[in-house]
Order: sequence, then C-alpha cells, then structure tokens
Amino acid sequence: MTFSEFSLFLGDLSSIALIIGLVFGIFNYKKLDQLHKSILIYMGLMLAIDTVCRIFKYYKHPNVIILPIFSFVELLSFIYIYNKHLLAKKSKVIIGLGFLGMLYIAIEFFEYFVFGKLDIKQFQPYSKIVDNFIIIIMALVFYYQKMSTFNDTKWNNFKFNTAVLTYFTINAIVFLPFNFIINENIGVRFYIWIVNVIIILLFYSYLTFLIWKNSRRSISKS
Repeated sequence: MTFSEFSLFLGDLSSIALIIGLVFGIFNYKKLDQLHKSILIYMGLMLAIDTVCRIFKYYKHPNVIILPIFSFVELLSFIYIYNKHLLAKKSKVIIGLGFLGMLYIAIEFFEYFVFGKLDIKQFQPYSKIVDNFIIIIMALVFYYQKMSTFNDTKWNNFKFNTAVLTYFTINAIVFLPFNFIINENIGVRFYIWIVNVIIILLFYSYLTFLIWKNSRRSISKS
C-alpha cells in the first residue's frame, strides 16, 4: 500500500467514524444532553462537507475549494458550542473574534474563487489557520474560566476541551507550512499529511465515543 492509498484509507475510516457516531446519536438523540446534541450536529456538518468533497473529487483541486467552506462551518460550530455550553458565561470578545474570523474566511473565499484566479502553487489556506487559532483561543479561555471552579462534575468538559485543544493545535501546525507540503516533491509531506489524517480520525472517533457514552449515561440514570 502506497502512502497515498494509506492516507485515503485513513480518510475513509474518519468518514466511517462520523457515520457511526451520527447513526448512534440519531437513534439516541432524545437521550443526549444539549452539549452532545450540538456535537452531533457538528459531526453531521463535517460529514456533509466530506461527502460534497468526495462527490467533486474528479474536479480540479476540490479540496482547495471546499477548505474555506469547511473552515467557516467549523468555526461557526465551535463558537456556538463554546458560548452555549462550555464557557462559564458568553464572551462578547470571543464572539466578536469568531465573527471577525468568519468574515475573513468569507473574504478569502470570494477573493480566490469569485473575484480572482486561483493559482494552486501560490494558494495559502489562511482560512484554516484562522479557524484553528480562534478555536484554540476559545479552548484556552475555557481553562481560564473553569480552573478556579473545578470539580468532578466538570471533568468531562475538561477532557473534551483538552481533545479540542490538542486536535486544533496539531492541525494548525500542519497547515502553517501547507504550501510547502503540497508543492514540494519530497517524502516528508506525506508523513506530515498522514499525521494530520490520523489526528482527524482520532478526533472524530473520540466524538463518536462521547456520543455513545452520554447516551449510555442517560440510560443508566433512567
């Protein structure tokens, strides 16, 4: 199996993890709490975007076109999750920063794909970097707000926040040298990209586990 085939295989596993989580979550939707319902919706949006990307995979550079849309939807999802469920109180600063980030992503999308001509060799996915860093900031704000009031009932949110922070930090590290990775004809790019695909698979698998665990907890309480 080549590196390319292995990367595609891991990508397929990531999609399968999303599908499993969605199927289980939909059948147990009423048993989920509000946070996990929001996580389920996020997983559905990610699967929808992944499906669109697969449908248009025969077009030229479909991943590049989808990336800003993916970043916009992802950032919007986590702005909602953090301000609705995780932060001790809604932060106007975080909301404002998030919407500035989404505005930038929208501007970048129109600049590349509507008003400009895309040059894949010059393309830099700043939209994904903006997405990653704003979500990282939200995860750090969560720690800042919660550490002083830590108790056992908050532990699940701490673990979820840690998973979010770890995933988006590694993702940011991968996307910072994105142009180097996709254009340089060297083997290291495959290793770096496989690391990214693996971390995506682990993150989606963890979200699926959260959905399962939350629904089982609701059953045990009933």
